[in-house]
Amino acid sequence: LAAMKACAEVGFFREWQDGFCNGTELAVGSGLEEFGVNRVKYFWPVVNDYDLFVFPDCWHGDLQEYLRSINKRVWGAGMKASLEQARWQTHDLIKSIGLPSNDAVQIHGISNLRAYLKENENVFVKISAFRGMSETFESKNHIQSKSKVDELEARHGAIMELVDFMVEKEIPDAKEIGYDGYCIDGEFPNNAFFGPEIKNKAYFGKLVDYDELPDEVKTANTKLSYHMDGYRQFWSTELRNDKLIDITARHASPAGETFCQAFDNLPEILWSGAEGILVHAQSSAKFVAQIILCSEWAENHPFAVQFPDEIRPFVKIYNHCRINGVDHCIPDETRAKEVGSVVGLGNIPKEACDKAKAMAKQVSGFQLHVECDALDEAVKLMEETE
Repeated sequence: LAAMKACAEVGFFREWQDGFCNGTELAVGSGLEEFGVNRVKYFWPVVNDYDLFVFPDCWHGDLQEYLRSINKRVWGAGMKASLEQARWQTHDLIKSIGLPSNDAVQIHGISNLRAYLKENENVFVKISAFRGMSETFESKNHIQSKSKVDELEARHGAIMELVDFMVEKEIPDAKEIGYDGYCIDGEFPNNAFFGPEIKNKAYFGKLVDYDELPDEVKTANTKLSYHMDGYRQFWSTELRNDKLIDITARHASPAGETFCQAFDNLPEILWSGAEGILVHAQSSAKFVAQIILCSEWAENHPFAVQFPDEIRPFVKIYNHCRINGVDHCIPDETRAKEVGSVVGLGNIPKEACDKAKAMAKQVSGFQLHVECDALDEAVKLMEETE
């Protein structure tokens, strides 16, 4: 909301047209005019009405490059989003630039994946680019992961024989560290958030000077920076000990939601960054706490979310729209149970966590599930890492 107030007009566009569109995608972003957001139905007729184009996700790299070619300001990864999308290509890049790499194999087709999982235990299966097919999943052994593989084949059929999987070995007893910030043409700001994520439950971050980040994190950023010309986007990494196992070349979730509140000068970061000018983040908070809101009902149904207006800036609803004045999360192809997040800020860990927990308890919805105690687990992990 703070970023929107700095702009004369904010438009939201999300592609919705195909041969059999049902209007669901068009609903996302609608009904938010009272908060200064206009749902743009058709992109090209209004392309010259806007001065800054923000691409939170890692797609439409070709469109981003075209807009830059006609001198539009673009905040986005451009074609460098391949650092996340092309997993095996990035795995080779990591090795070629001298970064420690995890043991991994590339497997073509789901039949070959089945055969591999029967012979190999304690691995993680990843799909390049097409996150709508599946997020990363763990296979402790073939018996436990068989139902997941069956589900993929039943849902997508023969097309799964065309998919390339990357399968990585487990790194036992590893500490998870990483970077949560942004990058402009290979340059990083002088501070960043650093902290652990409790999967699908919570995130806790501490604002630190860039020099205070773990050496492994800085080394990964530095070596990759020589391959990031044209990258003007949020940037997150995940390392297990010294091995870089995941890159997020977009507005990450979690962690990204906290940037919207913690960075006091977010509009300037986006505006200048889109032109290739690095602006360092300013924040009045030293700690951020994020609690993720979940409901299995939301996987397949529009989900009504209710909360007091005074906490609205700290409640981040996914696939957000308002219907008859009620906030909703609209389901999409991912059928995710995450409906949003609550963000708390503070100058000590307890302050940030207490604020997030207090606000999360004020959010309600059908079969809404919130694990406030996951924040305590995240804080403990942070202390162990430090």
